[in-house]
Amino acid sequence: MTERPDPIHLSTKVHHPYRGWSVLEFLCKRFRYLPRELWEKRIKTGKIRLNGRIAGAEDIVDTDDEIEYTIEIIEPAVDFAYDIVYTDDDILVVSKSGNIPVHASGKFIRHTLIAKLRADLGQDLNLAHRLDRETSGLVVLTRNVEAARSISAAFARGAVSKTYLAIVHGCPSNDTFEIDAPLGRIGKQHPIPRSIIDRKKGKPARTSVKVIERLRGRPITETLVQGGPATEGAPGQGRASAPPTAFSIVEVRPHTGRTNQIRVHLESKGHPIIGDKTYGLPATLLRKLMVDPDSPELLAHLILPRHALHSAHIAFDHPRTGERLELSAPLPADMADFIQSLRLRTTHSTL
Repeated sequence: MTERPDPIHLSTKVHHPYRGWSVLEFLCKRFRYLPRELWEKRIKTGKIRLNGRIAGAEDIVDTDDEIEYTIEIIEPAVDFAYDIVYTDDDILVVSKSGNIPVHASGKFIRHTLIAKLRADLGQDLNLAHRLDRETSGLVVLTRNVEAARSISAAFARGAVSKTYLAIVHGCPSNDTFEIDAPLGRIGKQHPIPRSIIDRKKGKPARTSVKVIERLRGRPITETLVQGGPATEGAPGQGRASAPPTAFSIVEVRPHTGRTNQIRVHLESKGHPIIGDKTYGLPATLLRKLMVDPDSPELLAHLILPRHALHSAHIAFDHPRTGERLELSAPLPADMADFIQSLRLRTTHSTL
């Protein structure tokens, strides 16, 4: 049975920077998940309201004006699982799954962590920072304006310590190393918008990396990608003669907070994160991702269905008490199981 679009009623306040813009320009700039021509169509058909009345494309918006609209969309399925790690009157820290965006973007509106938490807890929580949809682990949210300002300022001045765990291709030669490479952005003119190392115009970005464990062997991929019986080597190949492969578990500390910083920096050193669909794919597979995301060749290269990056530890001063909070989240099952499969094959290969 074909899934029917779900009507979603949305409203938004106009903030001061958008004062004096037309309704059309506001919608195009504020909500980029729809192209301009579709916003124009919705305005012409009377589906956009400004302060309770039907809006015209050239109507001018003012600070605190309210714009309402209804969209129909089929949101992709996500994993809504989360664990509460810490909570009090000011902040909430949760550990999220590796398949849910933290905020609305593109086709995700209700299928987001922030929407789920607001619905479950009945409170207008706000995100203090962001994680990629496929990155699991710790997310900090605030319960009031004072806490939001305090933690936002802490992030801005680098007073929040974050540690991630990742599984990467290959074995770095050094046990510890730093990646200091400025990052820029390829925009919407590129088939897949992404961050890049840009030494001329990029913003400073620095990441520390520590190798936790090197593993040389063939992963046992039972149920890791598509389910089914265990196979050796890359998923979908099922060949017992597949050559051994090298992987590493690394601890990563970003000293700056650029978009996709960890993923770009690790790729730049020849150690992309397993399962990363943007950073580390050869050009031919990147094109295949866009037209055939279930290609056996693509899945074999990715190995895991999501990138193996986990926000494992965070430390910051409590916004009210000033006490230093040190919070951790264990590895999720998908990463832990994959590491165990590598250890088994590494052990077996030495017998």
